[in-house]
Amino acid sequence: MRYVTVAISTDEPAYHPIEHELSTEPNVRRRAIHAFEVLDDGTLVLLAEIDGDAERHRELLADAEAVHEFAVADDGSGICYSRVEPTPLASRLVRRERASPVIVVPPIEYTHQGDQLLTLVGRERDLQAAAGSVPDELDVELVATGPYRPSVDGPLAALTDRQREVVDTAAAMGYYENPRGTTHDAIAAALGIEAGTVGKHLRIAESTVFSHLLETPDRGRPE
Repeated sequence: MRYVTVAISTDEPAYHPIEHELSTEPNVRRRAIHAFEVLDDGTLVLLAEIDGDAERHRELLADAEAVHEFAVADDGSGICYSRVEPTPLASRLVRRERASPVIVVPPIEYTHQGDQLLTLVGRERDLQAAAGSVPDELDVELVATGPYRPSVDGPLAALTDRQREVVDTAAAMGYYENPRGTTHDAIAAALGIEAGTVGKHLRIAESTVFSHLLETPDRGRPE
């Protein structure tokens, strides 16, 4: 099996009917599409992620006639569910994805320039066939390719159970938000341990996670 990562750009909305509005809105930045599926009624559901003004994101979704329903997370994660009327291009792309032996590996990430980074996995001949059938509306640039080795151990897998418990509790209490939503003392009280122990676990966990990310920039993909 091989993987191919490509950067895709287009002048048309590729997946979402308000993609153009999102691309030109200065207070909202698209980060990723984590999942998408066409329902039996022909509408498209997406699980996406954005940075920026969540309220402005809601306004854009609410004003779009092609958006049937949506929900934007209130926890600062930027996660958004939406059910929309797909663009013609989106319908074609999803139909091709369903019929193709090539697998799309989520997430589909957005660059700062607004291009989509898409990773495909499959046999070499199938990847070549997919490359030869790119719709005219899309500009595709090869970013990386090579043998595919799926990773089953993300950066958090290197943590001990206790470190993971402290990190999860800290995140849930807003420790990694800006401004910080909690303290070592509050996390310690929630877990029944000393504040110094919380600080130690967090320092080790953060060092472990960042080291893992720096050493493996192509997570889930080979060198």
